[in-house]
Amino acid sequence: MNFLHPWALAVGAAALCLPLLVHWLTRPRPVRLPLSTIRFVLEAVQQRRARHRLRDFIILLLRAGAVALLAWAFARPLGAGKPPQAPGAGAETARVLILDQSQSTAAAVRGISAFERARPIAARYLSGNSGARAGLILAGARPRAVFGRLSSNLPALRDELAAAQPRPERLNLQAAINRAAEMLGGEGGGDGGAAVRRELIILSDFQRTDWSTFDLSPLPKDTVVRLESVAPAQAPANLAVLRVSAAGRLVEGREARVEVDVGNYSPAARQVQVDLTIGDGTYRLEGLCPPNVATTLSTSFNPQAAGWQFGSARLAGVEDALPADDVRPFVLGVRGATTYALVTREDPRPHASSSHFLERALAPAPGAPGQAQVAWASPARRERVQRVDPKALDKDALAGADLVVLDHPGKLSTESIGLLAALARRGRAILYVAAEPVDATNLKLLADAAGSDLKLPVNFLPPRPGRVRRGLFLAEVAKDQLPFREFGEALPAAIGPLRFGGGLDTERNPAGLLDDVQATYGDRTACLVTTAWGAGSLAVLNAELAESNLPASPVFVPLVNELAGRLLGRGPAEHSVASGDRVDAYLPPDAGEPSKLTIVAPPGAAAPKVADLGTVSEEGGFLLWHWAAAGPPGVYQVKRGDATVFALASTVPPSEADLARIDPSLLEGRLAGGRQVHFTQAASADSEARDDTWAWVLAACVGCLLLEVVALLAFRT
Repeated sequence: MNFLHPWALAVGAAALCLPLLVHWLTRPRPVRLPLSTIRFVLEAVQQRRARHRLRDFIILLLRAGAVALLAWAFARPLGAGKPPQAPGAGAETARVLILDQSQSTAAAVRGISAFERARPIAARYLSGNSGARAGLILAGARPRAVFGRLSSNLPALRDELAAAQPRPERLNLQAAINRAAEMLGGEGGGDGGAAVRRELIILSDFQRTDWSTFDLSPLPKDTVVRLESVAPAQAPANLAVLRVSAAGRLVEGREARVEVDVGNYSPAARQVQVDLTIGDGTYRLEGLCPPNVATTLSTSFNPQAAGWQFGSARLAGVEDALPADDVRPFVLGVRGATTYALVTREDPRPHASSSHFLERALAPAPGAPGQAQVAWASPARRERVQRVDPKALDKDALAGADLVVLDHPGKLSTESIGLLAALARRGRAILYVAAEPVDATNLKLLADAAGSDLKLPVNFLPPRPGRVRRGLFLAEVAKDQLPFREFGEALPAAIGPLRFGGGLDTERNPAGLLDDVQATYGDRTACLVTTAWGAGSLAVLNAELAESNLPASPVFVPLVNELAGRLLGRGPAEHSVASGDRVDAYLPPDAGEPSKLTIVAPPGAAAPKVADLGTVSEEGGFLLWHWAAAGPPGVYQVKRGDATVFALASTVPPSEADLARIDPSLLEGRLAGGRQVHFTQAASADSEARDDTWAWVLAACVGCLLLEVVALLAFRT
């Protein structure tokens, strides 16, 4: 018999002294009475004394029984049996126990979480004979081994087990198995007739998202693998806030939409309410969430100041199995006026040049044609274009730029190619206007520097000798995607008169996605390509604007602005990381010196110490915040003095919200990889019924109290 709260037994044992003390303090005392004769009195006293002794013994027994049963009920006896004994129990045993410590194990059914079900079972596996050596691995996002190797100090392992609690992390199962393989592989013995018996026991709720794949091949071949489930027979219902993000780029003074994803992992539809807090503002979102899917709720938000906006989304009036994922902190970055870096060698004086057309389209002057397309940009806070000479292209020149535009840059140096590749990899957006043959060389060098981060759908080539690219028209466009989607039904009439000249030839690149080609000319060459590049994005407009009628058309300004908005909107709308995961975040270029930066944890006792918040160092000319494992949920800030230069929200992994478990037949079959795996359902329906033993014990306690009343009535005088 196992107990969920064994400490209650010790308290009950101490409480058993109370009935004895009460009976000793209330025992009858001799009383002297002046009588003429005592013969009849003595006979009456002897009769009553025998009757009272019997009554006192029965009442004392019932009271002591009631106290003992009450302590037993509070100890919550569980009905799981002893772990199965393996053959060859007399041999020395090397045992590693992996205990799932992920957030899903905190899900409770009838007041008992899966982790609390696992604790007494794990304690039994850590209690053995003197020859047993064991190891305990607490498995979350990273495996945490109590000792570096197997130990015979089983009491210390049980102490660590008693102090362990579920963590707001996902289960990195393979890392835990690899760590167990290292510990078991260090034990003596071989594959043929080894004297050491190796065992791996995994206690988990076997959540489907965590157990979709695993590999047991790192374990020694003679290892006996036993999987013991502590999950309830039916997956408990759960609601969770899975994501909070802005739809597109947040710009100061421009209304945007904030989206909240709510997951309903229950068999019935649920009407939910979400209280959304952004800075000092509060919003209420409501909606109907169908079963077993995620539903997106949204509201409008108008940021009035640039900078970092902190907030949280909380489910209101919800009672489910896992309260930890009912609230989600988040961080939103609000940008001020957009700054464009126009890298070109063309003359900056106003004249009919490609760079001049781009400059006017990206930042229209107040009252100029096209200003209505960007009416949200006030004259006091206009978009700004900063021209950069390709020969002076460096990190400082591009530090404040949101979008880098290259137009007639000439032959780029190796240093410039590396800088652009590094910026794109870290989230910067790049627009390249390919007009000259040298642009084909630059794009090839950029693709080589990017490696696997950039896969263009086409290769750009210099025009073949003698071929003149003039009078090109748009034959195919992705009308359901930006920038063409904004024209709606007027798109054919808008692009029909357009004629293009110059540019490069293209050929299909099988490594890229054909869907990244947004527009194609009549000669089957690509006109516009947009694709992901690391954390950033790249767009290539294949045309010589000075030889095209596009700049003179009313399509030009909205087309360029929508294209720029698409590139800028691809950055991270929500700066977040799953708790326990590794953090490698590049800080903004204007963050300052690392020695002047401090990392601040969210308020609260659960936040980690300053020494556990990672370090900021310089890498490749950029500042990198490295954190081995993100702390508990909350908002963490990198500050320079009182100013926040970067913020990151640590959250409960969304994958932990779905409490459905994996099919046990997969664990013993396909996923076992040919090994003999023993699966045991420790929390089956029968054992759940036996876990109700405490209720029967409590009923027996009440019965003892009732029998005491009956005894007092039966022996009254």
